[in-house]
Amino acid sequence: MTTVLTDAEAFLAPVLHRGNIVKIRGQSVLEQIASGNPTLLRNGGDPRDVIIRNALTLLLKIHHQLALSGVGTLQNEILHNSGNRRTVDALLDLVSLEGIYPDLLPGVGVPVQRRVKSVLRNGTVSRAAQAEGQSDQDYNLLLYIVNELDKLASSNGKGLYSAFIERTLVDLIAARGQLAHNPNVHQSGLSHVVALQALLDETPLSTLFPALTSLIHPATPSWFIPHISKSLSLLPLRPDGIVSTIAFIASTAQQNPDQSQPSSGLVLSMEVLNRASKLLSSIPSSMTAEKYFTLLRPQISALLEEDGTDMRRAAAYIASTGILGKRIYGAPGKPGWNIFLLPIIESVFPKVPQSEETSDNGIIMSKGIVNTSDNIQRALQRLAALTLMFPNPGLVKRIMTPLLLPLWSILCLSVNPGINKPMYTKVSQILSTYFKVSAGADGFIQLIDHLLWDGGDHYEFTSNSFGVEIRSRSYGTSQAKDGSFLIDRINARVSHFIELLKDGATAADVATVFLYVMQKWLLGISSEHSHSIIGPVANSTIDPMQQLIYAKITQEMLYHNKNDIVAQPDSIFAIIQQMLLHFIDDGRAREKTRGKSQLFSILSMSSILKSEGVHDTSTLDQQDPLEFVSISFSLLNALLSSMDSKLGISTISILNDIQKSISTIVQYEVLPQSLIILATSTSNFISTIVLLPTSSPSNAQTLSPHASALATQTTALHNLTSPLPPIRGEGLASLTSLIASSSPVLDIPSTTILLSSLLQDEEEFVYLAAIKALAELARKHPRTVLRMLIERYTDKEEDALLDVRLRFGEALQTIITSLGTALTGEAAALLGDSLIALASRRGRRPKTAEVRMKGKLVEENNTREAKMAWGGEVPQFDEEEVEDEETARIADVLSGWEDQDGAEDVRIRTSALSILSMAIEANIAGLGSPFLSGSIDLAIAILKLESRPEKAILRRAAALLLMSVTRALDLAEEQHQPLGIEFVEAGLGEVSEVLGYQRDMETDEIVKGHECEIIEGLARWRTKKLLSMNGEGDGGIRFGLEGRLKGLDVNLDRSDRLRPRIEEIE
Repeated sequence: MTTVLTDAEAFLAPVLHRGNIVKIRGQSVLEQIASGNPTLLRNGGDPRDVIIRNALTLLLKIHHQLALSGVGTLQNEILHNSGNRRTVDALLDLVSLEGIYPDLLPGVGVPVQRRVKSVLRNGTVSRAAQAEGQSDQDYNLLLYIVNELDKLASSNGKGLYSAFIERTLVDLIAARGQLAHNPNVHQSGLSHVVALQALLDETPLSTLFPALTSLIHPATPSWFIPHISKSLSLLPLRPDGIVSTIAFIASTAQQNPDQSQPSSGLVLSMEVLNRASKLLSSIPSSMTAEKYFTLLRPQISALLEEDGTDMRRAAAYIASTGILGKRIYGAPGKPGWNIFLLPIIESVFPKVPQSEETSDNGIIMSKGIVNTSDNIQRALQRLAALTLMFPNPGLVKRIMTPLLLPLWSILCLSVNPGINKPMYTKVSQILSTYFKVSAGADGFIQLIDHLLWDGGDHYEFTSNSFGVEIRSRSYGTSQAKDGSFLIDRINARVSHFIELLKDGATAADVATVFLYVMQKWLLGISSEHSHSIIGPVANSTIDPMQQLIYAKITQEMLYHNKNDIVAQPDSIFAIIQQMLLHFIDDGRAREKTRGKSQLFSILSMSSILKSEGVHDTSTLDQQDPLEFVSISFSLLNALLSSMDSKLGISTISILNDIQKSISTIVQYEVLPQSLIILATSTSNFISTIVLLPTSSPSNAQTLSPHASALATQTTALHNLTSPLPPIRGEGLASLTSLIASSSPVLDIPSTTILLSSLLQDEEEFVYLAAIKALAELARKHPRTVLRMLIERYTDKEEDALLDVRLRFGEALQTIITSLGTALTGEAAALLGDSLIALASRRGRRPKTAEVRMKGKLVEENNTREAKMAWGGEVPQFDEEEVEDEETARIADVLSGWEDQDGAEDVRIRTSALSILSMAIEANIAGLGSPFLSGSIDLAIAILKLESRPEKAILRRAAALLLMSVTRALDLAEEQHQPLGIEFVEAGLGEVSEVLGYQRDMETDEIVKGHECEIIEGLARWRTKKLLSMNGEGDGGIRFGLEGRLKGLDVNLDRSDRLRPRIEEIE
């Protein structure tokens, strides 16, 4: 080995040793070698040919000796020696640059500037243009070179293989490609094609990808590109081709110069996944899509079955987005569907039993097994990757449409003891994703109608110690005749359904599903499912077992999804009403048949089991028709308590009908006391919502923990409907006592609505008592009560009279006084925003203006007709009134208070300002800066702009608001109360300046007096604030005299002050 390396070093000395290079500078590499080795050309011959052949001989000798030594210490020592490795690299560069490159056509091969840097020094490549072809001598030399280098390429990692791969492989591929595909070559290229393919097959993919891609560049000949591109497109079909392709794309992305910090491992970013998907989903021109996908499938399937790897994620993206996401490949019946998805579907949902005794993977089947648990688990692993990693709604829907029921059956069986939990988790995630992105309520309804599905006509899903498998029906052990098993199975599947509903359904889906099962259960509708309300079906065919399923699901949804089922209240109310009417009709029939009820109940399920020989029905949920009514009442209460205070006309109409039905039902003697209380409470609850009179509560009994409160509530609600004012007052007193005790039987929104309606009572002591009750309720629920009262006070719908709105304002004043410092946060912000908007000029009442305009037109028409009838002015027959100036002015003021041109009434605006004043005095510290600054700005604007005589009361209220601000600030300063309000003193100065100017312009003496008081109050407040600014520490006034006084030995800050001394000074 040492001798060969010495010979090689001597051969290359002219181009490697620095001293020799200086002596023969200016010559080419071949000329330098020839000058340094004069014995090489003593027998004549072409210098290039002789030198290249001699270099190949030395290279192969080194290679053979290393190969014979094996892959071990000797090889490592030789190749890791810098001098030896430089010699080997120089031989390889000499063969490539002086042997191969001169014979390559323009554009074939890697440009020299992009090639690995040569170790040969100061040499120029003797390269001639070869566009017109090759001489025989050049062809023979090139053929000799590639044949010799093939020995290195086929050495399988031995000898100089690693150095050859690094420096010369791409040159050998270019030479082989030219020999095989050069259209101008006169020699036969068939053998070269075979040799090129052999070379590519022997080369690892990790090396082949960068080598082939480097051969494609702008200068590559057009005849050469298709052959390289074809070879590249077929590389993913080789073993581990997909992994190598993704790894190569990821490595090239990491070599991006724009990337600031290179990563230590492969990073499969979305850019990498997109590029890999586009590449691997492109069908090679040399084959069909069916053949390409068939060859690609084993690798894709294997990667999809891996667990928790980045390559599984990449394979999922390629399959779901690049192949199956395109309808041309992924639609049912297309090549991608048939090759990638059909095997998964048939593993989980075989259409017919297999006639052979072996599965698709060669596993021998026995005992009627259609598919083993291992096959099913592998199929689920692939399915989970396709649906969960990059969920595409269209693709998920196409995949899951035939697999919904099989996966449902697998889910229910995979929780049996002994079966691994990951299967249940995986199937649950697949189904939840399907419901979220594609199916919605329709998918859940399909499950409901096939809840007990466990297989097709020929097979069934069963569980064993390994998992879930598919068996032929003839071998399965049917338990359909076991009633206990059937009920347990229904209960278990309903529980699984509720879990799926929690994970995969929106609130709207839950409401739709609940509406469907409620229709099916309570009304016995057996037609195809519909989301609309269907009336009673006279001769419908009822499947009792399916009715039991509907009942179970309804009850479970009432327990678990109570907050979501109110999305469609009118529809549910209509079903409840129809059910109550059925119960009433059945009650009449029961009276005729002396108690023989014909109404379907869950208890009739026992007939199914008894007909099969099962007499023990203790496992059934035995319910009579009365429980249906009880459930309906409970549902009705839940819906009413969850709804908004504003009800539509259709909702009120349905609730009226329901209340009438309840009044009929409570007359039945067979009703238990508990149901009477529930029915009475429900009727009273409806009364509080729609303000209807309730029936007499004489049947209510004290059978619940809150029976006394229920009785008090019922009596109070009944008294409130009395025409006698004293009885209405008594009802209000009882209701107030329930509010004060925070009784749980009260529904806050409905109680607020009821009390609000009583503000319209004609008797003063009744509506004053209602205001007192509202104040008590607001102390416990300020936000709810204030929100509802403000809505009625602002009257955006314009359906309340002025006096009624003023009473709501009076109620707000009482509540604000009652709340005091509790008026903070959201309630205070809501109050401030609403009242400021109402008191300003922004309030518009177009409906009221339109009505007033119509009334004015009617009055003008009547006057015109009267004048025409009298032939002139209409005589006045009233008593003669003496109208002086003062009376006329008062009349003008009163008319000016009313809303003009759609503007808000002055009296309402004045009332709003008064409420704002009271809120500021009640709790200025808790209202916040926006509230206070907005109120002050509003008051100043009113004093400036509302100068007309009829607006005097509005200006008075604005002045009183500013006085309230002054008093509140003064009181807070005296009490040393931190306000936490960002109030700039310059702003107060501006207020004083504006009021000083406005005082001189004001015509109303009362307003002028208020303005003077405000200016004086602000001055007092500023003085107090200035005097107390430095006295917060010890309560005294310091005047800023902290520290030592210059010229005097006096320190006011000393904590250890001595007794006073008298000193004699000169």
